[in-house]
Amino acid sequence: MTHRWTRQAVLTAAGGLVHHQRRTITSLLLWPTGGRHGVREGDRAFGYLRGEVPVMLAMLLVLVLEGAAMAFLIPWPVVHLAALVLHVGLVAQVLGSVAAGITRPHVVSAGELRVRYGAAFDLRIPLHLITGVRLDRRVHDGGTVRLDGDRLEVVVSARTSVTVELAEPVPVTLPLGRTGAASLVRLHADDPGEFVRTLSARLRAAGTGDEPVTQDRAR
Repeated sequence: MTHRWTRQAVLTAAGGLVHHQRRTITSLLLWPTGGRHGVREGDRAFGYLRGEVPVMLAMLLVLVLEGAAMAFLIPWPVVHLAALVLHVGLVAQVLGSVAAGITRPHVVSAGELRVRYGAAFDLRIPLHLITGVRLDRRVHDGGTVRLDGDRLEVVVSARTSVTVELAEPVPVTLPLGRTGAASLVRLHADDPGEFVRTLSARLRAAGTGDEPVTQDRAR
């Protein structure tokens, strides 16, 4: 039984990585054209990586310079080739992460809220399930996308800035394939005030639930 569950977990994680790579490649193709995945006419897109992109680009520059230096310093062809392949892979991964974060924003549409984290995570929440949204700035320890009981946290730079409350749990699939359900979602947006105002307006237009809570709560 344990062996079967372990094998299933490995297969699930491998499938998740394949899907992640496909989404990353799509993002790399969209990025030069300024395209944004899943954003249609009338939708509002909200970025969340404004604070991280400069750090990621600086990391990219360091990798490129390090690779160039190693090309001159390593005299052995086999080691040189291995180092080159490693650095090209790392550069592609960083570029893909930047591209995915830019081209896959959070999306507020007429019928749903789409919460995302690059190519790793994508959650669709129907508007009729949302009962409240508020500014809620919090600092977090640990990972980026995590599920604690029925609370989902999509953390960027160790913080979230918006809390969304749901009438009932929605199914969640985490980046490595673990599943669960969330009835409260915390996320970060570069402009959390505008995010809350836009989502609140869409909820009022859809006539769903009570008047959303919008006051700021710092933690």
